[in-house]
Amino acid sequence: MHQAIATVPKASGTVEARRAELFEEQKQNIIQHTDWIFARLMPLQWIGGIIVALFVSPRTWAGTESQIHPHIWAAVLLGGAITSLPVFLTLNQPGKALTRHTVAIGQMLMSALLIHLTGGRIETHFHVFGSLAILAFYRDWRVLMSATTVVYIDHLARGYFWPQSVYGVLAAPVWRSLEHAAWVIFEVAFLVISIRKSQSEMFSVAARQAELEALNANIEGVVEERTAELIRENAERRQAEQRLKKSQAQLAQAQQIAHVGSWEWDIVADSVTWSDETGRLYGQRSEDLGSPMAKCFQRVHPEDAVWARSIMEEAMRNLKPFECEHRVVTPGGIERVIHSRGEIVADARGRAIRMIGTAQDITAAKRAAEALRQSDEKLRQSQKMEAVGRLAGGVAHDFNNLLTVITGYSDLLLRELSEANPLREDAEQIQHAAARAAALTRQLLAFSRKQVLQPRVLELNGVVANMGAMLRRLIGEDIELRTSFDSLLGQVKADQGQIEQVILNLAVNARDAMLHGGKLTIQTANVYLDQKSVARNRELEVGEYVMLAISDTGVGMSEEIQAHLFEPFFSTKGVGKGTGLGLATCYGIVCQSGGDIRVYSEPGTGSTFKIYLPRLLTSSAEISTPKASGELPRGQESVLMVEDDSSVRKLAASLLRSCGYQIQEAVDAIEALAIIDRHGAFDLVITDVIMPQMSGKELYSKIMQRAPGARVLFMSGYTDDALAHHGVLDEGLHFLEKPFSPARLAQKVRTVLDNTAGE
Repeated sequence: MHQAIATVPKASGTVEARRAELFEEQKQNIIQHTDWIFARLMPLQWIGGIIVALFVSPRTWAGTESQIHPHIWAAVLLGGAITSLPVFLTLNQPGKALTRHTVAIGQMLMSALLIHLTGGRIETHFHVFGSLAILAFYRDWRVLMSATTVVYIDHLARGYFWPQSVYGVLAAPVWRSLEHAAWVIFEVAFLVISIRKSQSEMFSVAARQAELEALNANIEGVVEERTAELIRENAERRQAEQRLKKSQAQLAQAQQIAHVGSWEWDIVADSVTWSDETGRLYGQRSEDLGSPMAKCFQRVHPEDAVWARSIMEEAMRNLKPFECEHRVVTPGGIERVIHSRGEIVADARGRAIRMIGTAQDITAAKRAAEALRQSDEKLRQSQKMEAVGRLAGGVAHDFNNLLTVITGYSDLLLRELSEANPLREDAEQIQHAAARAAALTRQLLAFSRKQVLQPRVLELNGVVANMGAMLRRLIGEDIELRTSFDSLLGQVKADQGQIEQVILNLAVNARDAMLHGGKLTIQTANVYLDQKSVARNRELEVGEYVMLAISDTGVGMSEEIQAHLFEPFFSTKGVGKGTGLGLATCYGIVCQSGGDIRVYSEPGTGSTFKIYLPRLLTSSAEISTPKASGELPRGQESVLMVEDDSSVRKLAASLLRSCGYQIQEAVDAIEALAIIDRHGAFDLVITDVIMPQMSGKELYSKIMQRAPGARVLFMSGYTDDALAHHGVLDEGLHFLEKPFSPARLAQKVRTVLDNTAGE
């Protein structure tokens, strides 16, 4: 600060001018103050003069009469005149030269009056000296000169003309006035010297004050400059602090968005600090800042803590960066997966003193990866199912055509052979093998969801009850069969034969799981799902369902087995004891019926399979009692048989001719349309679904254009979306599934011709 002041140049002209200004101001203040003194002193002197006149010569006698002495009138009138003008000027024009010279003259005249009133007493002469001393307060020697001049003239004039008024004698020589003048000059000389000295001191004070003011101005300039610098520096610091706070806030926000926090471990002091995001991820509180690392590890999952600590210790030994994934559990019970990174800071001797790192929440990424893995697994499963489905669909049509021929001719053969014929048993074995082959084909189509279902309204209680005798024979005597039916069970719409197949498959699996006997329980119930339920790749919507549960007390299954349970060709049975299609078939049938199947099992506690089918809220069960008769239904109507497989066509045509029908045959749809154009409409057209050049559904559309009321019966061992819409046939269409027996063909033809509901 002193150096800064010293460097400020001094403006000498400005200082001298300020010095003169200050000197003049001080002198004016003294003059005005002295004016103020005389403005009060002179009236007091006037009153004092009157008092002196009253005491010294209050009255005079002229003979026998007493009169007021003229001195009193002189004191009152002359004293008032002498006092009035100076007092008036001090009050109205203080500080003026005229005022102070008038005061000096008036003061001396008042001294002369007092000397006169006292008869020239020597004591009164000292009033002159006192007045001069007080006039010296003006610090103006010219005022003393005016006063001295008045005193000398007064003494000279009165000493000559009226000596008793000034000297108290009747006559006085001239030297007496010179003597008095000498004493006055003597005092005035000393007063002038004092005035000069006082003025010099005033000048010095003014000079010092001017220099101090200049110095103060310089200091104020430096202070203002420094203050401006400090203000600027403070502003810059505040801006820097604001930028730092903004940067810290942006960093904290970025960490929160990215779920990445930072942390630092002072290894020497064993003190851990962290950012807000890291504290949030670990569930740490702000007051826990500075905790030892051991306390921080309390947030790490117990199963991950040991090896996570070993990774950090290894990094400290090798002074190398590290990465680590571990779980943390917050005080609120939230579990997160954290990916930590860290680097080591070492001192000059190679000792680890600090560890700096980041912590990233990868819980969502881990869950997404797991979901992706499960999705890939489902995709592979779906692709596997699709591949098998394509295989099944590819062979089913031709295979069912062959089975239709085998089944048909074996049935016709059995009708011709008597019970005693030794060939009858061979024919029965042929028919039994064909039935097993047809069942295997249906299984392939069922789990691939390409089987044609013929759904109807069912009451599952009745379906299960009708299967009771069959199930008891199937599971054996060492297994107890129990049923628990809901008396108010709702109705479902499904293919009864396929539902029976599902129940049979699950019962067989339950029997195989209870090697030493047990209990098989079949239960039905109405259930309501109040939220979406997802298992594997199936989702059940909210709503009413009918549940069919099949439980056993067998060996149970692990979670790994349950994960593959419904895959085709997956089996836990030994070689030759199962095809691996049973549960896959059940799954396909239930899904194709709009429901889902769930399994609940633990090793050693048995298993429960729960089937959920949509509940019909308004319907009544359909009852269909197939006609049981040894004789085939007969008729005389005209029938057009359209089939590209010659063996099936010949079998069906031959059978229907034997039943009395008038049969025309066509190898494909083109020939069929040509026959219709030549012969007109037929009472019934029986057509295969899948044929070259034109499908059965396209043929049906063209027949409807020619004869809108014509009856058509479709037949196939496989169908596409033209007939099956999500596995259910369109209303109003009649369908016969291959392979079929002669009796079933004859009955179906009669049913369609009689306009009764198809099976």
